[in-house]
Amino acid sequence: MARASRAAAVYFALVFAAGFLIGPVREFVIAPLTGRFGAVLLEAPIMLTASWFAARWTLRRWPDVAPLRLGALAFGFLAVAEFGGALLLRRMSPGGYFAHLATPEGLLSLALFVGFAAMPHAASQSAPRQ
Repeated sequence: MARASRAAAVYFALVFAAGFLIGPVREFVIAPLTGRFGAVLLEAPIMLTASWFAARWTLRRWPDVAPLRLGALAFGFLAVAEFGGALLLRRMSPGGYFAHLATPEGLLSLALFVGFAAMPHAASQSAPRQ
């Protein structure tokens, strides 16, 4: 379990770093032009691509970790980071955060979170592991 947790932390960190770099562009450049939903929609393929590459790299580095376990553990890290960031950085209440998830951009974000969790399995099917 420790190896799987370490692999999931690395996978999460790689994708989170990509999101951290893209986030300001989404919020300060794209969202004013397209609205929040449009900005998340434009960000989605970039983040899914980053997830795919990060998942492939992580699975090559830790070939003994089951892809579904990797995705599930990484999803847990993402959920904690998203919720904590909403409370601490965006100063949202827990209710406000969950209400945000019911908006169109929040639902799209949830779909991306599920895609992030499923990506290790998808990546494991697309290329042989060494």
